[in-house]
Amino acid sequence: MSAIQPFVQVDKKFGKTVVLVPAPSVGGGRLVLSPIGSLDNDTDDVRKIADAVKAGVARAIDAGSKRPAVFLAQAPPSEDVGPDADYSRWVEVAVLAALDASYTTLVVREHLAATHGAEAVLEKVESIFMVVHGASSDVDLAEAVRRAKAIEQGRRLAVDMGYGDAERMTPYRCAETIKAAVSSLPGITYEEIKDLETIKREYPLLYNSARASFSGNVYLVGKGVTYDTGGISLKVGGAMRGMSRDKLGACGVAGFVAATAVMQETSVDISSILAFERNAVGPASLLPDEVVVSRAGVRVLINDTDAEGRLVMTDAIAECRERIVAARAAGNRTHAAIFTAATLTGHVIRAYGWYGATVANGPARRDGYDRRLALAGLAYGDPFENSVMRREDYQFVAARTDREDVYQSNDKPSTLTNRGHQYPAAFIIKASGLDRHGLASGRESAIPFVHVDIAGSAEDGCDPGLGLCAITGSPVATFAGAFWSSA
Repeated sequence: MSAIQPFVQVDKKFGKTVVLVPAPSVGGGRLVLSPIGSLDNDTDDVRKIADAVKAGVARAIDAGSKRPAVFLAQAPPSEDVGPDADYSRWVEVAVLAALDASYTTLVVREHLAATHGAEAVLEKVESIFMVVHGASSDVDLAEAVRRAKAIEQGRRLAVDMGYGDAERMTPYRCAETIKAAVSSLPGITYEEIKDLETIKREYPLLYNSARASFSGNVYLVGKGVTYDTGGISLKVGGAMRGMSRDKLGACGVAGFVAATAVMQETSVDISSILAFERNAVGPASLLPDEVVVSRAGVRVLINDTDAEGRLVMTDAIAECRERIVAARAAGNRTHAAIFTAATLTGHVIRAYGWYGATVANGPARRDGYDRRLALAGLAYGDPFENSVMRREDYQFVAARTDREDVYQSNDKPSTLTNRGHQYPAAFIIKASGLDRHGLASGRESAIPFVHVDIAGSAEDGCDPGLGLCAITGSPVATFAGAFWSSA
């Protein structure tokens, strides 16, 4: 383009980084160049497109643009790329990146509204225009944008809740936020359980974890710990910092369900249970050495109250198992699988860095559900690693006496425990009764189960100084890619 030629001639590094140049011939009189770089090296993937778009739109907003136009000048290569380079959803990824750059968090919007009243400007931009060179057709482009907008609506619900601190997003206020967001969406039935006796009876592990703080078919269970002190096994040495983010699994599930309703995706029937609690310290706190009987009738020896996430989800998983079994008994043989979403362990970050990981049981691995999530993540720029459960994981939690049936954990942080993000899935399988539905039970009885640990992918891992990392909205887009027929 003529606008950039003078700069190319005088600066050999021009175009290697994000730059803004005056350009009288384009709208606004300025042009932002945000280079992608190579897309065919061994480790290149669609995130390079996302990074370039997000950086470019952010620079345009910083320059004062209220209606930025994104021109995607060249389609990515379709062959001779790395084994993990899936560019089939590059347009959706670009749209999501542009929207991410323009996002203002709920807590900031509320602050602006409180301080500026009706004059508050709550959004960074008025609109974003996308011009795509190399799109297969206008119809395909319109469908890609529709898909991305649905995912973004769900992702923003997840991230809005995620940024809320422990008081802004208590368990009840999380429920209020979700209810307000989904009440007008088609195809969603919302149920909220607040009665303590019902929770105590139906979800005993959740109740006991939270008791100090109380004043085909896809089944999704989200961990929603709105603040995690560690309980009596108190987090010390600054480890409590950022624990208002321990609800991001439930936030992500809520966002995905909302996105599915916005998209009006009818190919999948979703049932979700979001287990919100605050893992607090008080006179009624759960204690190590207690034996608690799960919904599935399994005696659980508590060794660490800071391993509360697996307790929060296990009874809900048991309920999903019961629903599947009951549906099959009634003659409904529709294929069904159970998935979690949880910021469960620090070990997954130690193992993989800022990536999520799946841990699947035998039926799920046989049917490729964990790989399906990984492939969807590659397409949408949210890669997941596939971890594998081994016999040692089951052996680690197996009871050694007749006084209990399973050990909840050891008394060490996951980061100091061998296979610290794999063995919790073995506990969940045993304590929820899913061990009765493994490969040995036969195809008629088997229930695929995939535990999705998003402790790495839920935040971007960038250095925030003394603040907290940015929230990504994972795994909303990955779940959309895995479960929507249109994605």
